[in-house]
Amino acid sequence: MPKIKQFGTIERESSMAKKVNITESGVTITVTQLDYLRLTNLIQTIRDNKSVDPIYLQYLGMELQKALKIDSKLITPDFVTMNSVMNVVFLDTGKTMELRLVYPQNANFSKGLISVLSPLGCALLGYKAGDTVSFKAPIGEQKVMIEKVIYQPEANGEDLL
Repeated sequence: MPKIKQFGTIERESSMAKKVNITESGVTITVTQLDYLRLTNLIQTIRDNKSVDPIYLQYLGMELQKALKIDSKLITPDFVTMNSVMNVVFLDTGKTMELRLVYPQNANFSKGLISVLSPLGCALLGYKAGDTVSFKAPIGEQKVMIEKVIYQPEANGEDLL
């Protein structure tokens, strides 16, 4: 069973051929090069925006810096990338939700559209089906398991630039 680390980082072995690099805050996430470019541009664009908690910008920026960046054509379909749809299980309640990881302007929690700049969105990016991640919510620390990635743009021939 993987060791759970706080705020979206865990220790686990990758299903890829080599072991994932472990850092002080946990496992290196896996992102596509295109997601990396788009998200680093997003962070730079909204850094001075007071409506976004700077801790999430900083956390996402740190995760992206240490991330394993791979070509969109090479990422396996079980990884959470931008615009992926997944089933997550909230471990404290057993509740399952279908969520889509989106950019902030498209977020709408009641419709299952989770911003990558939210605590949950930050925690999900770059992990894969079967991983358990932990994040801080207003009601305290929450743990979710990514049960299944239902849809990933790259697996469907999208976002392959």
